[in-house]
Amino acid sequence: MIKDGEVYLNSLHPEWRLGAPELIGFLLELYETSKVYKLPDLEFAYNGDDDASSPAFDWKTPGSFTEAKFHGGPFPIVAWSKHKDSFALSVPYSGAFRCPDDSWDLIFARFDEFARLPWSERKQKALGRWNLFCGDYVETMPPLANGEEFVCPRLHLPKLTPQHSNLMDIGFIGQGPDTVPPVPLMHQHAYRYLVSTDGWAISSKFDKYLLLGSAVIKAASNRFGFYYDALRPGEHYLECMRDNRTDLVDAILWARSHDDEAARIAANAQRFAARHLNRPARLCFYRTLLQELGKRMKYTPSCADRKMCIPLGPFLEFLSTDATTKYICKYHEVLVPYGVNRSLPFPSHDEIRALLRDAKLWPRDTDIPAWQREPYFEGRRRRRRL
Repeated sequence: MIKDGEVYLNSLHPEWRLGAPELIGFLLELYETSKVYKLPDLEFAYNGDDDASSPAFDWKTPGSFTEAKFHGGPFPIVAWSKHKDSFALSVPYSGAFRCPDDSWDLIFARFDEFARLPWSERKQKALGRWNLFCGDYVETMPPLANGEEFVCPRLHLPKLTPQHSNLMDIGFIGQGPDTVPPVPLMHQHAYRYLVSTDGWAISSKFDKYLLLGSAVIKAASNRFGFYYDALRPGEHYLECMRDNRTDLVDAILWARSHDDEAARIAANAQRFAARHLNRPARLCFYRTLLQELGKRMKYTPSCADRKMCIPLGPFLEFLSTDATTKYICKYHEVLVPYGVNRSLPFPSHDEIRALLRDAKLWPRDTDIPAWQREPYFEGRRRRRRL
């Protein structure tokens, strides 16, 4: 909830789910947006899960969401990754942009270092590194242009390397005879071409690859992020896994034989990322989205109507001190310059811990199954076994 410029939480993750950078990065970026801009009064929900499943219901079909048991819905839902049929509104993957040691923001801060390696000195090969798992999106992809069934890029593309080792160095990392050594993200710009594949949801590396100055070859997916509709294949990146199962080889051969055009595509991507994905641009995006949502609110949000209403600032302070979350993200970037409104009533850290230990998701007037029966739980456990 946003009320009189302050952000409040009407629900909390239970303790066993707390600590994901997807949520914490979003909360930091939302809080910072509320301090930079005047935001309207509104309520919305955030889906921070990394599995951007297509919706099991939609608001347009009466009765299709009777099992969802939303309290007070329908209401806007925002998500950092979505399926093309999802009703969620796209927001930045803020956790990946600002939280890890190889975050987009840190790479951008070292932009000059990457620029020192000219295109002509980069290896004329394609590099790809990822963990071996296949997201649900693979099962919903249409056939390739030649009629072949779409297969999991993370499993399939490494199989091309033995026959084309002069063109690519692609594999999955981990332990076992079929794995390859990892390459730190900060070193991957040594290659002219970088291959990006989606996982459970959109790949956070894709955002960073756009910034590195190499030509990105993106495997097809029906998942997308908040800025994807502004990108153009052939202008900002190259495609694979669209025409046939070996079109990655064709993309690399094209790039090698059209070196100037490949370099131009890499430069276009880098320019786009630097201009549109930096932190002020992301905050502006949040501001615009929330202002548009505020115009559509049909009621005035109030803490009096909610059983939980925790100011976000004190909750971020709690996260910055709790043993499980204090190293997840850089809280000082927000808490030091903007501080916390101490005039608002808020629970102590001990009271917040007591709420998080509660096995039932909040608010208490929403029926949610126990976590062992969480929607998609069995499916996700099966996929992880793969």
